[in-house]
Amino acid sequence: MRRFTTVFEANGLPFIDVPNMRMGSLETADTAWQVPDPVQPEFAVALQVHALESPSPTAVSVADGLGYAGQLVAHAARRGALTREYVIEWLGAFVGFEERKALFRRVMDPNTRFNVPVIGQAVGGWWIQITRRLMWITHETPNDGRLVEPLFDRSTDDNWIPLAAAEPTLILARMTKQPADWVFTARIWPQGAQVPKDRPWRRFASAIHGFGIPTITIDDDSTPHELACQVVLKAYWHGYLRGDEPALRHVVALAYPKQVELIHRRTDAPDLGSAAAMLLEQLIQPGFDPAQGAELTRRYVRRKASIVVMEHHKRESPQRYPWTQLGISERRYYKLMPLFAQKVDGRYQVNYDDIVTKMREHLDGKDQGREIRAATLDLLKQRGFSQAAARKWMQRHQPEEALDAWPRGLRPQPE
Repeated sequence: MRRFTTVFEANGLPFIDVPNMRMGSLETADTAWQVPDPVQPEFAVALQVHALESPSPTAVSVADGLGYAGQLVAHAARRGALTREYVIEWLGAFVGFEERKALFRRVMDPNTRFNVPVIGQAVGGWWIQITRRLMWITHETPNDGRLVEPLFDRSTDDNWIPLAAAEPTLILARMTKQPADWVFTARIWPQGAQVPKDRPWRRFASAIHGFGIPTITIDDDSTPHELACQVVLKAYWHGYLRGDEPALRHVVALAYPKQVELIHRRTDAPDLGSAAAMLLEQLIQPGFDPAQGAELTRRYVRRKASIVVMEHHKRESPQRYPWTQLGISERRYYKLMPLFAQKVDGRYQVNYDDIVTKMREHLDGKDQGREIRAATLDLLKQRGFSQAAARKWMQRHQPEEALDAWPRGLRPQPE
């Protein structure tokens, strides 16, 4: 097993993210502790480098702590603390001119993790912090799936410095024990992040949710309640929360009030809490790639709210939908639609009464043909055809010819 030394510079904050570090693989002094991942305890998700002076006697629930973390992410974004300008200003304020050369030499070493503190705050018995790691980007820099943002524009300076900052990292740790025993980490991807557009999300979704690091997406339209809901949902999707957590529907109701009100108004939900629970049932798993941005998350929730209303109407008033009148599934109805209608500007322009009549005639004809083929097959098998021979005969002849069909050597002699 290869061993190497890593230098952690936390700049006053008590935690550093160390994804994919196995528990027990760290040899260090008693001033640093590995914090296991609650979902995969065999791995450490963070490293605690400062002891808690006085652990908190109590802490709010995990879901509430996650909600606080989401609101702090929104607060940091609104004051510009998640931009590269903030990192540059921090270096100018806390690192002297002569010290910067030494800092750059340390950052050039890939085994040095220098973190710029963005937020560090204790709320409700939880410690919440956001950091950004400085990286020296070269051709030999390993690609570990992180987003990096160059701090200096290459086009404006001939002596370009390849110094970059990784995406902001959120760490939420419970402060009731020393060392901490529960921690959640997530990456924060801002608006306009350059992420792969051709990644086959369906193929990798289960692996990312089972073993990947949660990703929080944010843009200018993200509200504090929306980000709090996003952090809670990401924790739920990655296995940090159970589905019966009461705070789940609460954050959904606060983050998406229009969608919850729509469900409450157009279904039999007795109150907004019940409407939020109905929406949450549709959000069991994300059906989108979170790397595509925060707007896709909002679009996904809006679509799920419409599905809740539509499913309710299907149960209560099935006669409103043409596929229920035909006795077929919605999926089959839309597969048959191109046979009877054409799209105009992406939508089928149809008269539903005419479509139902034409589809019924089509389906009745197919049913009749299916019955004729089944009767023909039975007749051929009775006369001595095997299953394969009978099917091949039916491919080459019309059904009415089966009255005179016999296997070779079995045709009866005329009297």
